[in-house]
Amino acid sequence: MKKKLSKDRYRFILREFNEHRDRGIITKEQVDDMMTFYEEESSMNFIKVLVTIGAILVGLGVLSFVSSNWMYINKPFKVGIIILALGLSIFASFKLEKLYPKTSKALLYLSVLIYGAGIFLIEQIFHFGGEFTQSFLLWTIGAIPIGLFLKEKIIFIFTHILFMVYINGSFDNNIIAYSVIILAILYAGNKYFNFSKIVTFFNNLVGLNFLLYFLNYIDMKAIYVILIFFGIGLAMYYTKHNLNLEVFKFEGLVTLGISGLFLTSKDAWEELNFISNGNAIAITCGILLLVYLLTLVKKGMLTPLIFVCALILRYYFDTLYDFMPKSIFFIVGGVILLGFGYYFERLRKNLGGALDEKNN
Repeated sequence: MKKKLSKDRYRFILREFNEHRDRGIITKEQVDDMMTFYEEESSMNFIKVLVTIGAILVGLGVLSFVSSNWMYINKPFKVGIIILALGLSIFASFKLEKLYPKTSKALLYLSVLIYGAGIFLIEQIFHFGGEFTQSFLLWTIGAIPIGLFLKEKIIFIFTHILFMVYINGSFDNNIIAYSVIILAILYAGNKYFNFSKIVTFFNNLVGLNFLLYFLNYIDMKAIYVILIFFGIGLAMYYTKHNLNLEVFKFEGLVTLGISGLFLTSKDAWEELNFISNGNAIAITCGILLLVYLLTLVKKGMLTPLIFVCALILRYYFDTLYDFMPKSIFFIVGGVILLGFGYYFERLRKNLGGALDEKNN
């Protein structure tokens, strides 16, 4: 099985082999034999992008035409148009699957969009009441099987976005029940995609989003919510397992970084009845967070550096905005950002160089 490499890395290896060939170290036949073990990873396919955009534009054009004449069409005919458009799109997708797979996929994506638009239009036709987020739930429920059974990663990821819109719309008891079931399906569905990193990322994102709204729904104090998410971030970063560990580490760092910034707010701590002045605790948290993040930056990690920058700027704005002349304030702030940008670029280059040496 050939090893897939990025375009730059593939060309780097080919260039190195050719240089060894030119020096007489290896022959041309040996170069050809060794390159058979590698292949250039395909980048964004132009045809796929073109037909996808084309399918979407066709769908938007049809919807625009229908909507402009919507009031003059009777209800049965309206429903018929929706069903016909959905049926033709699905039929064309399956009909072209073998000969034109890229066009087939574009039409499949269009079918999912028509299905979602049809839900909203039918609600409008028959004047169904209720929260608009219920439409996103129905859209999610319809799109999940398509993504799973056809193993369409883009559609499956799209269902995560739809589901987050549903959760964020109007959280109630029904959403809790539906969310637990759908979350389980989304996590289990990752198996169909060989536990893809991007799917794992969205799995965790939806889970964290649900937890945030659930804690807010039960009226938990903000400081407890922040502490819970900080603990979750630490757990995601330090817990060892075999399910895309780097994804968990990255999301864990982001979670603890964002929640850590909130811990530097005195207002959050003063929510607790036994704390009258949360400034000392907030400053202590800020110092501890800064030290912790700097230890991670020292290990060559880029993500913590972003939160170090955010933390410093947070105190810089809070402390000096009202006391410094505005021109000096913005100049110093710009210098700080330029300094962090320089350090960030240098660190990334050092990491890139170390990675090249490791691979060579």
